[in-house]
Amino acid sequence: MLELIAIAMGGLVVLLAAMELQDAVKKERGTEVSVPASDPLRAELTRCRALTPDELVTDVACREAWAENRRRFFDGAVPRGLDE
Repeated sequence: MLELIAIAMGGLVVLLAAMELQDAVKKERGTEVSVPASDPLRAELTRCRALTPDELVTDVACREAWAENRRRFFDGAVPRGLDE
């Protein structure tokens, strides 16, 4: 009988830990990242992340922003204004 109670208590602890972890993940995802006004590409990418996949298909500005972001990443180019 005590073994059954111990197993039930362990299951309850695991369940409560999982619920706390889920709440922590939801709170983390909900935090907004501040975007510096001096980087319009970063602001555009932030806007594009909020779009659904169907909206991304038709949004030319997002495709161009992601292409520019990839170009900067792979070319190792320094963003404008930071090379001074």
